[in-house]
Amino acid sequence: MTLSNPKRRIKMVAIVAALAAILGGALAFAHTAGGHGPMMTGRSTEDHLEHMQALLTKIGASDAQKTQIEAILKPALDDMKSTHDAHFAAFKQFHEAISAPSIDRAQLETLRAAQVKLLDEASKRLVIAISDAAEVLSPDQRAALAQEIEKHHRG
Repeated sequence: MTLSNPKRRIKMVAIVAALAAILGGALAFAHTAGGHGPMMTGRSTEDHLEHMQALLTKIGASDAQKTQIEAILKPALDDMKSTHDAHFAAFKQFHEAISAPSIDRAQLETLRAAQVKLLDEASKRLVIAISDAAEVLSPDQRAALAQEIEKHHRG
C-alpha cells in the first residue's frame, strides 16, 4: 500500500492512533486510591483482548484474522504489564528519594531518564504490534474498526 496520497496517509495515521487508543492508552499508567491502579486503568490483558475480539466481530473479521491479531497483541499487552510493574517500582523509588532527609537530584534525574527510556521502548514495541495487527485487516476493515473505536470513545 502506498501512502503518497495525503488523505490515505491521514487515514492510516488515524487508524494507528485509534488502535493505540483501544489498547487502553497503555502508556497512561493509572494512579488511583492513593497509589497505582492496576495495569491500564484496571483492565487485564484478557479484558483488552476480549474487547478487541468484540470489535473485530463487529467489523466482520474472520476467525483466522482474530486469532492472528490476538497472537500479535497479547505479547505486546504482556510487555505493557511488565512496563507497568517497572514503572511502579521506579515510582516507589522516587517517593523514597523525595522523602529522604536530603534531596539527591542526581538520583532523581537517573530515575527520570530511566523511565523515559523504559516508556519510549515500550511505546516502540506497542506501535510495532499495532502496525502488525493493522496489516492483518483489509483497508475496509481498518476503516470500519476506526469508526467503531471512534464511536466507543465518544461514549
